[in-house]
Amino acid sequence: MRHDLNESVTTTELVRNLSVVIDRVRLTGRRLAITKGSQTVAELSPPAKGGYPIARLGELLASLPKLDADARAMADDLALIRRAAEVAKVL
Repeated sequence: MRHDLNESVTTTELVRNLSVVIDRVRLTGRRLAITKGSQTVAELSPPAKGGYPIARLGELLASLPKLDADARAMADDLALIRRAAEVAKVL
């Protein structure tokens, strides 16, 4: 997706203030056009955000294997552990 760039910096300004310009992009999260004369020659932008798109979360969850009997066995094991912990508190 392409957005209009409303901020720009000349190549000369970029060379003189590289660290400041990079910090501006990093802190604002906005892209910056780099111009030479009246022409945009490059863009400086923050890295793309990683992660899994929330819109696909339901699809991901549906694709996971079902626990079925394993879930029941795990619940039974946890109940046994909890009972043992309660007995250990009394002793």
